[in-house]
Amino acid sequence: MTTKVMKYQIKPIDFKETQKLLFDLQYETRRVSNKVIQLLWDFQNLSFTYKERYGEYLNINKTTPSPDGYTTIEGDIKGQLRQEFYKMPSHVFGSAVRKALQKWKSNKNDILKGNISIIEYKNNMPIPFTSADIKIIKNENNKYSLTLPLISQEYAKELGRRPRDIRYDFKLIVKGSSPTYIMERVLSGEYKLSDSEVTYDKRKKKWFLNLAYTFTPEKKQLDPNRIMGIDMGVNIPAMLAISDSSYYRQAVGSKEEVESFRRQIEARRRSIQRQRKWCGEGSIGHGVKTRLKPLEKLSGKIARFKDTKNHCWSRYIINEAIKNNCGAIQMEDLTGIAEENTFLKNWTYYDLQQKIKYKAEEVGIKVVIIDPYKTSSRCHKCGHIHSSKNKDDWRPKQEKFICESCGFKTNADWNAAKNIATKGIEKIIKKQMEKQDQEYKHGLKYVAN
Repeated sequence: MTTKVMKYQIKPIDFKETQKLLFDLQYETRRVSNKVIQLLWDFQNLSFTYKERYGEYLNINKTTPSPDGYTTIEGDIKGQLRQEFYKMPSHVFGSAVRKALQKWKSNKNDILKGNISIIEYKNNMPIPFTSADIKIIKNENNKYSLTLPLISQEYAKELGRRPRDIRYDFKLIVKGSSPTYIMERVLSGEYKLSDSEVTYDKRKKKWFLNLAYTFTPEKKQLDPNRIMGIDMGVNIPAMLAISDSSYYRQAVGSKEEVESFRRQIEARRRSIQRQRKWCGEGSIGHGVKTRLKPLEKLSGKIARFKDTKNHCWSRYIINEAIKNNCGAIQMEDLTGIAEENTFLKNWTYYDLQQKIKYKAEEVGIKVVIIDPYKTSSRCHKCGHIHSSKNKDDWRPKQEKFICESCGFKTNADWNAAKNIATKGIEKIIKKQMEKQDQEYKHGLKYVAN
């Protein structure tokens, strides 16, 4: 099973009232989440004190209930907070508590070790809704509408509404083939609707539904012995080659596109820094925080650009693998990238590899991570591996490869991708290196297989 998220804009029908309730609910969600973290921190300190006095940690469970009779820490927290946050719909309140509790559990050890600070939720946090809360309808005009519970039954009475009248209506904006495709499958039941979130985009001043859906991907019947190799390099973000094809060569992305975007961002950053230097009191606002806002927006823009590009590139790569009947993909282990390789260090290649990996697994393509040792310096044609001493002979330019043994000339990135696409390449390289070491010892040079 795979869970994904599609973003849809939502427009309140009764704009003024619904907009206020959404902001109130977002505020309450933030407050309850921070209160949960605070209670968990207090409980942790109490548990340490209890351990010092009685030799064991305090634990709320079925044998040691809380004074109020709750048998879990989640139940105890809900019991303490529900009266204060009575306006929130029960499912939203419960989801907020549960998410904060999960966040605490995943970060607890690092917090206690002092590696990270105690979690604090900001004012733009999403509002969680369970799948049962989300009601989507398609009308006769092929338009979509949405209803969400924004208040509790108790608060509905205060507002003069019927106790069960806790839902508010929205227009659901569905544009484009992919969002429409997903929405139709959610409505038909082919995709299962999962717990989702509503967020507010301050820049666009719009509300969005981050619709989560779960499905079982269709596994493709591909040849497991046909391998696609992916070389990630300086000039070309990803070069593709296929193990048994001498003709297939596909470059994915371009350094020029990335560098052009980077130059635009750097120019904008320098401009903002100059403006901040001479800004007036109105631009200073609350000090450093206000001054840094434009730079923070730029950082977000860079992150979104990288994420979008990696999504596009990874999808293209998987489509190419399917089109060419490749049942396996081999990629380099890039954990040891050299510090001087600034393009690779700055670009999120690990993220690109992860996106390729999960997209490949969805369609049944096996992903193998290999050691990149000597994959760039091996001639895929004859198997000879070049020594670093002769680097200028076999790689006079970054993108050009010339074999010192057989004279084969080709694109260096494609040559590396062909090696990466070779099954058992690590053992092949090791064996060839041992052979060449023996040849060099006996005074033989450049002897190919």
